[in-house]
Amino acid sequence: MATCPSDAPGGAGYWRIGGSRIMLHAMEPILSLLRNAPGGLLRATLAAGVALGPASGGAAAQAAVDPNVAPRAAQLEREGERQVATDMLGRYLAVAPDDGRAWLQLGRFYRLDARDWHLAGHSGDPDGELYLDLAGVAFDQGIRLAVDSAVLLRGIVEMDRAILILEDSGWAAATSRRPEARIPLPAIVSELGANLLGSCPVDGILVTGSELEAVAAWYALADARLRADLVLLRTDLYASDANYRRRMADAMRVDPSLPVRNALMAVAERRTLCLTPGADTAAASVERAAPLRLVRVIGPGAEPGGAPLSFTEIILESRQGGSVWMRDVLAVYAAAAGHNSVLCGSLVLLAGDLPPETCRR
Repeated sequence: MATCPSDAPGGAGYWRIGGSRIMLHAMEPILSLLRNAPGGLLRATLAAGVALGPASGGAAAQAAVDPNVAPRAAQLEREGERQVATDMLGRYLAVAPDDGRAWLQLGRFYRLDARDWHLAGHSGDPDGELYLDLAGVAFDQGIRLAVDSAVLLRGIVEMDRAILILEDSGWAAATSRRPEARIPLPAIVSELGANLLGSCPVDGILVTGSELEAVAAWYALADARLRADLVLLRTDLYASDANYRRRMADAMRVDPSLPVRNALMAVAERRTLCLTPGADTAAASVERAAPLRLVRVIGPGAEPGGAPLSFTEIILESRQGGSVWMRDVLAVYAAAAGHNSVLCGSLVLLAGDLPPETCRR
């Protein structure tokens, strides 16, 4: 991987990797963390030629946190200026390393860069693995600073790493290795993951929709070692990433040339499809689906294959408050109850937190 210093203004802090410019002045405040991190992360960062020095010569005094920086960076990204926003965050975090929201925004940008690398056919320098390394470091800083969303976002990075392993070596390889960073997800998210897996019949294909559903289910399967008989499928990646499609078609034993809807219907002749509440209904013939706990099923299985549903953590959280993910997790349960009125009895203690129309059908 060829690297060279950039001639751009402030070039001492910029490095060019292939056709891309990486700027990580922000890494200076956490150089000691990198040194103590797993060797692979430090080697990947240094091998990429990422500048770990401050934006200007000499150590800069730490600046006060500016609450406007992260929103400004988000606005720049919406306007198509992600690289400009990344550079701005790097310069700022080099002197204000205690702004957790800015770290989260930086991590999100690197995840978006990793996503774009996938969409570009896994081509370009830096590669997706390096972008995920950088996103992980940024989210780790968010965790250090106790930013609400940081833990879950860091967990999503580990799921993204597993997707890289899957695309390289297949489903079995991706699920046989636990996450390198053991990130404890929020309890309500872990409980959701166990409930989603427990709703699917034995040997099923769990089709997830939202990223929250995906990371909850993946952690329950890969980290907690629940339901090794299941295969998890993301239809968005199946439709957009040829490598993901090839490996998942192999795991489901279908022709990879089939569009996602046709592939799922072929699978449903042999294995049960389990559609999570947020699953893309255009990807499967939902008119054939029957409600089963939190999911809708298509195919031969009719009995849930896991432990009974548990709502302990979500009920506790509804009483204590505090989790930024409460509303999103409740939305998954509400959507499930919209398809399966039997759930309303179990969710009665959450009635005050659910949308009013949830159980009135």
